[in-house]
Amino acid sequence: MMLLEAERISVALAGRTVVSGVSFRAAAGQLIALLGPNGAGKTTLLAALAGLRPFQGSAWIQGRSLASLNRREKARALAYLPQGQTAHWPLTVRRLVELGRLPHLAPWQPLAATDRLAVETILQRTGIAPLAERPFDTLSGGERARTLLARVLAVEAPLVLADEPVASLDPYHQLQVMELLRDYANSGAAIIVVLHDLTLAARFCDALLLLGNGALVASGSPDHVLSAEHLAAIYQISALHGEQDGQHYLLPWRRQPMALGTTG
Repeated sequence: MMLLEAERISVALAGRTVVSGVSFRAAAGQLIALLGPNGAGKTTLLAALAGLRPFQGSAWIQGRSLASLNRREKARALAYLPQGQTAHWPLTVRRLVELGRLPHLAPWQPLAATDRLAVETILQRTGIAPLAERPFDTLSGGERARTLLARVLAVEAPLVLADEPVASLDPYHQLQVMELLRDYANSGAAIIVVLHDLTLAARFCDALLLLGNGALVASGSPDHVLSAEHLAAIYQISALHGEQDGQHYLLPWRRQPMALGTTG
């Protein structure tokens, strides 16, 4: 089942084209990494697909135009985790995660048993159940990141857009989050995740989208997208490749000289 179809998405900010003509599809069961160097347009593209930035082109979610969905329909159909998100209220972890169930409730309706079960399940799966009664503003950066991801997954939306969900996590919790996203996709959802870690992308994701200067340079399997040619052209690096436990991995290894006129 196709959950997201994006056709020629373009975004301009302050008169400058940041995303240019990007097209791709995401099916149920897919975990797709959105890759590219700093400034490639990844965050802008994800925000556009979440309906938070005006764009040219077309986007369909479960066969319906993104523009045709009302706020409640959109909140149920997709869950969005922005980069560097925080919370400014003195809420406990449990209460913050419970906010993920709001799209399923009428105004002022209390949580039902099914909502509480969904919250408890995601608290356990993200490993933050021991923090459930802690105020959010007392948590470490990594604990906050996992709490905000738990709130997004508590929505139980068929489409998840996550912008760098592992950026502030230690290696143990990076693996935990990628395993969690992999399992969520396997349950029938589609996930688009912005990553800078090429090793995690190669290991956990079904397909990759590689952006360069706002345009889609390559898409497809990790082996195709993370080719030596693409890594050299877009990242100016070479990498080591290997296999462990039947899984392919990639390790960025050496910088290459940048082409004249490029920036880091």
